[in-house]
Amino acid sequence: MSVLQALPDNLSYLSPIGFKFQLAKFPEVNYFCQSATIPGVSLGQIDLPTPQATGYMSGDEVQFDELSISFIIDENMKNWLSIYDWIMALGAPHREDYQKLKQLKTDNTERTQAQLIVLSSSMNPQLTFYFEEVWPMNLSSVEFNTTGTDIDYVTASVSFRYDTYRVENLLKNNKSFEGKRQQN
Repeated sequence: MSVLQALPDNLSYLSPIGFKFQLAKFPEVNYFCQSATIPGVSLGQIDLPTPQATGYMSGDEVQFDELSISFIIDENMKNWLSIYDWIMALGAPHREDYQKLKQLKTDNTERTQAQLIVLSSSMNPQLTFYFEEVWPMNLSSVEFNTTGTDIDYVTASVSFRYDTYRVENLLKNNKSFEGKRQQN
Protein backbone atom coordinates (compact mmCIF):
# COMPACT_ATOMS: atom_id res chain seq x y z
CA MET A 1 0.00 0.00 0.00
CA SER A 2 1.42 3.37 -0.96
CA VAL A 3 1.44 6.39 1.31
CA LEU A 4 -1.01 8.17 -0.98
CA GLN A 5 -3.62 5.46 -0.48
CA ALA A 6 -3.53 6.01 3.30
CA LEU A 7 -4.26 9.75 3.09
CA PRO A 8 -7.44 10.90 4.82
CA ASP A 9 -10.25 12.38 2.72
CA ASN A 10 -10.05 15.74 4.51
CA LEU A 11 -6.68 17.33 5.26
CA SER A 12 -8.11 20.48 6.91
CA TYR A 13 -7.52 21.07 10.61
CA LEU A 14 -10.21 21.87 13.16
CA SER A 15 -10.10 25.56 14.02
CA PRO A 16 -10.37 26.59 17.69
CA ILE A 17 -12.48 29.60 16.68
CA GLY A 18 -14.92 27.58 14.59
CA PHE A 19 -17.85 27.18 16.94
CA LYS A 20 -21.17 28.67 18.03
CA PHE A 21 -22.78 28.15 21.42
CA GLN A 22 -26.50 28.49 22.05
CA LEU A 23 -28.19 28.35 25.44
CA ALA A 24 -31.90 28.18 24.63
CA LYS A 25 -33.37 30.41 27.34
CA PHE A 26 -30.41 32.78 27.74
CA PRO A 27 -29.65 34.45 24.40
CA GLU A 28 -27.67 37.25 26.10
CA VAL A 29 -25.00 34.65 26.96
CA ASN A 30 -24.83 33.24 23.41
CA TYR A 31 -23.61 36.40 21.68
CA PHE A 32 -20.76 37.03 24.13
CA CYS A 33 -19.50 33.42 24.34
CA GLN A 34 -15.71 33.35 23.96
CA SER A 35 -14.90 29.70 24.57
CA ALA A 36 -16.67 26.41 25.02
CA THR A 37 -15.39 22.98 25.87
CA ILE A 38 -16.85 19.78 24.46
CA PRO A 39 -17.13 17.59 27.55
CA GLY A 40 -14.76 14.67 27.81
CA VAL A 41 -16.06 11.16 28.20
CA SER A 42 -14.68 8.24 30.19
CA LEU A 43 -15.47 4.58 30.58
CA GLY A 44 -14.94 2.73 33.83
CA GLN A 45 -13.06 -0.53 34.11
CA ILE A 46 -13.56 -3.82 35.86
CA ASP A 47 -10.55 -5.39 37.57
CA LEU A 48 -10.06 -9.09 36.90
CA PRO A 49 -7.63 -10.33 39.56
CA THR A 50 -5.66 -13.50 38.81
CA PRO A 51 -2.84 -15.14 40.78
CA GLN A 52 -0.20 -13.78 38.38
CA ALA A 53 -1.51 -10.29 37.49
CA THR A 54 -4.62 -8.19 37.40
CA GLY A 55 -6.39 -8.03 34.07
CA TYR A 56 -8.89 -5.42 33.02
CA MET A 57 -12.17 -5.36 31.17
CA SER A 58 -14.16 -2.39 29.96
CA GLY A 59 -16.87 -1.32 32.34
CA ASP A 60 -20.44 -0.40 31.51
CA GLU A 61 -20.66 3.09 33.01
CA VAL A 62 -19.92 6.02 30.73
CA GLN A 63 -19.36 9.34 32.50
CA PHE A 64 -19.40 12.77 30.88
CA ASP A 65 -17.52 15.82 32.13
CA GLU A 66 -19.20 19.16 32.75
CA LEU A 67 -20.08 21.53 29.91
CA SER A 68 -18.01 24.69 30.41
CA ILE A 69 -18.13 28.02 28.64
CA SER A 70 -16.64 31.46 29.15
CA PHE A 71 -18.12 34.72 27.99
CA ILE A 72 -17.42 38.44 28.00
CA ILE A 73 -19.65 40.19 30.50
CA ASP A 74 -21.74 42.91 28.89
CA GLU A 75 -21.66 46.45 30.31
CA ASN A 76 -24.96 46.03 32.18
CA MET A 77 -23.88 42.57 33.40
CA LYS A 78 -27.14 41.20 32.01
CA ASN A 79 -25.59 37.91 30.85
CA TRP A 80 -23.75 37.30 34.16
CA LEU A 81 -26.80 38.29 36.22
CA SER A 82 -29.08 36.00 34.21
CA ILE A 83 -26.96 32.97 35.17
CA TYR A 84 -26.60 34.30 38.75
CA ASP A 85 -30.39 34.65 39.10
CA TRP A 86 -30.87 31.16 37.66
CA ILE A 87 -28.47 29.65 40.23
CA MET A 88 -30.03 31.64 43.08
CA ALA A 89 -33.53 30.53 42.10
CA LEU A 90 -32.47 26.87 41.87
CA GLY A 91 -30.75 27.06 45.27
CA ALA A 92 -33.56 29.20 46.77
CA PRO A 93 -31.59 30.39 49.85
CA HIS A 94 -33.99 33.30 50.53
CA ARG A 95 -37.72 33.80 50.43
CA GLU A 96 -37.57 35.99 47.31
CA ASP A 97 -35.38 33.39 45.58
CA TYR A 98 -37.92 30.72 46.51
CA GLN A 99 -40.53 32.78 44.68
CA LYS A 100 -38.19 32.85 41.67
CA LEU A 101 -37.87 29.06 41.89
CA LYS A 102 -41.64 28.72 41.89
CA GLN A 103 -41.74 30.95 38.81
CA LEU A 104 -39.05 28.82 37.11
CA LYS A 105 -41.16 25.72 37.79
CA THR A 106 -44.31 27.45 36.55
CA ASP A 107 -42.54 28.61 33.37
CA ASN A 108 -40.81 25.23 33.01
CA THR A 109 -37.43 27.00 32.87
CA GLU A 110 -35.55 25.24 35.69
CA ARG A 111 -33.52 23.54 32.99
CA THR A 112 -32.93 24.34 29.37
CA GLN A 113 -31.26 23.00 26.24
CA ALA A 114 -27.88 23.95 24.83
CA GLN A 115 -26.15 23.41 21.52
CA LEU A 116 -22.49 23.57 20.65
CA ILE A 117 -22.10 23.81 16.88
CA VAL A 118 -18.70 22.96 15.43
CA LEU A 119 -17.91 24.76 12.17
CA SER A 120 -15.79 23.55 9.28
CA SER A 121 -12.74 25.44 8.02
CA SER A 122 -15.08 27.34 5.68
CA MET A 123 -17.27 28.27 8.73
CA ASN A 124 -20.16 25.97 7.81
CA PRO A 125 -21.87 23.91 10.52
CA GLN A 126 -20.61 20.33 10.51
CA LEU A 127 -21.40 18.87 13.95
CA THR A 128 -23.98 19.81 16.55
CA PHE A 129 -23.63 18.70 20.16
CA TYR A 130 -27.04 18.68 21.84
CA PHE A 131 -27.27 18.96 25.61
CA GLU A 132 -30.66 18.33 27.23
CA GLU A 133 -31.87 19.33 30.68
CA VAL A 134 -29.01 21.77 31.25
CA TRP A 135 -28.61 23.63 34.56
CA PRO A 136 -25.74 25.74 35.93
CA MET A 137 -23.45 24.33 38.60
CA ASN A 138 -21.16 27.26 39.18
CA LEU A 139 -20.52 30.76 37.92
CA SER A 140 -17.12 32.38 38.29
CA SER A 141 -16.44 35.53 40.22
CA VAL A 142 -16.03 38.89 38.48
CA GLU A 143 -12.66 40.60 38.91
CA PHE A 144 -12.10 44.32 38.49
CA ASN A 145 -8.49 45.48 38.23
CA THR A 146 -7.04 48.94 37.61
CA THR A 147 -3.41 47.85 37.27
CA GLY A 148 -3.59 46.70 33.65
CA THR A 149 -2.09 48.75 30.83
CA ASP A 150 -4.54 47.50 28.19
CA ILE A 151 -8.26 47.09 28.51
CA ASP A 152 -8.96 43.41 28.88
CA TYR A 153 -12.71 43.11 29.06
CA VAL A 154 -14.16 41.25 32.00
CA THR A 155 -15.00 37.61 31.39
CA ALA A 156 -16.73 34.93 33.40
CA SER A 157 -17.07 31.19 33.12
CA VAL A 158 -19.94 28.88 33.93
CA SER A 159 -20.11 25.10 34.26
CA PHE A 160 -23.25 23.17 33.46
CA ARG A 161 -24.56 19.70 34.19
CA TYR A 162 -26.93 18.02 31.78
CA ASP A 163 -28.87 14.79 31.46
CA THR A 164 -28.39 13.86 27.81
CA TYR A 165 -25.59 14.49 25.39
CA ARG A 166 -25.68 13.51 21.74
CA VAL A 167 -23.86 14.48 18.57
CA GLU A 168 -25.39 14.98 15.15
CA ASN A 169 -23.12 14.90 12.12
CA LEU A 170 -24.61 17.50 9.77
CA LEU A 171 -22.30 16.57 6.89
CA LYS A 172 -22.88 12.82 7.30
CA ASN A 173 -19.15 12.18 6.93
CA ASN A 174 -18.72 9.95 10.01
CA LYS A 175 -20.78 8.09 12.60
CA SER A 176 -22.93 10.03 15.06
CA PHE A 177 -22.59 9.42 18.76
CA GLU A 178 -25.31 9.44 21.33
CA GLY A 179 -24.77 9.01 25.03
CA LYS A 180 -26.57 9.48 28.30
CA ARG A 181 -24.84 10.99 31.30
CA GLN A 182 -24.79 8.70 34.30
CA GLN A 183 -26.09 10.15 37.55
CA ASN A 184 -23.29 10.59 40.10
